[in-house]
Amino acid sequence: MHLHILGICGTFMGGLAALAREAGHRVTGCDAGVYPPMSEQLRALGIELIEGWDAAQLDLAPDIFVVGNVVTRGNPLIEAVLDAGARYTSGPQWLAEQVLQGR
Repeated sequence: MHLHILGICGTFMGGLAALAREAGHRVTGCDAGVYPPMSEQLRALGIELIEGWDAAQLDLAPDIFVVGNVVTRGNPLIEAVLDAGARYTSGPQWLAEQVLQGR
């Protein structure tokens, strides 16, 4: 599964990205500020990072967009996701369904 994580450089979303990658998923993500130490840790796991919220990130065609709390209505990427009818979820929901289910 390919996840594109919006707000990937936050503590929770970065940790979620690492869990997803270690579970074998393809992970990409974006944030307003992509900088160390989180950027280095994520890149070391093979996670591609994009700085900014360009709606062209829809072209990555992930299976699901995982949306962090930093992303609000009016953000160009989330608006593009909604307009396109793309599949999306929150970080906590993805964690509950993909990692914690059955535990």
